[in-house]
Amino acid sequence: MNLISAVRDFSMFNKCVRNNQNCTGVRFHVFDNREENKPIPVCYNSFLEQYDYSNDSWFVFCHEDFELREKLSELVNNFDKRFLHGVVGGCRKGLCGFGMQVIYGNMIEVNRDGSGVAWYPGRFVSRPLVVEAFDCCCLIVHSSLVKKYNLRFDENLYFDFYVEDFCAMAKVKYRILSYVHPVKCCHHSGSKATERFYRHLPYLEKKYPKNCFVGTLTYFGTPTWQKRLQDKMMRLLHLRN
Repeated sequence: MNLISAVRDFSMFNKCVRNNQNCTGVRFHVFDNREENKPIPVCYNSFLEQYDYSNDSWFVFCHEDFELREKLSELVNNFDKRFLHGVVGGCRKGLCGFGMQVIYGNMIEVNRDGSGVAWYPGRFVSRPLVVEAFDCCCLIVHSSLVKKYNLRFDENLYFDFYVEDFCAMAKVKYRILSYVHPVKCCHHSGSKATERFYRHLPYLEKKYPKNCFVGTLTYFGTPTWQKRLQDKMMRLLHLRN
């Protein structure tokens, strides 16, 4: 199993990932991003381009502040290699998929400095559940799926939406589904959407002119009325704070 991260804060990475007992037996691929601060999709694609696909393996792409609280090796035992897997994601709940955004996943969010009260951004799940797109904090995909479809991250999405787009692209082009699993984990982020996040939306509207998706923060793709309303609500909630 291979775990891939672009790291700027090594104290956080060592605490949450490298020295995490739940990540034992994992081969780490760490991109030191302290000086160049390369776009994360560039780092991830670099790994995918150089990997020897004669060796079957699970790829775990995760943030430096993502902490697993159960054994990674045991988690993936029952994962289906034909699909994408994650810990928190968004989908629409309502008639024929035209409902409002709902987030699913058992992940806990905490502030990066440990202050404040921990919270659950998603609704509890007891079994794998199909969602439209994961949060960027964690994506798990098998090497055989990457090899079969030559899957890559969009390098135009520097630090936001690159996992959401990965899920959308896989579904639109290859009908690959994305499953959220009941995983005990914690994201030491507490981060909120920034203006940089929303600058990607016009690009994604052009990329998906016939599709609309929902992630953990907003809709993206074709501008439906749900997406327009969600964008306005999220800007008010996040950008004013």
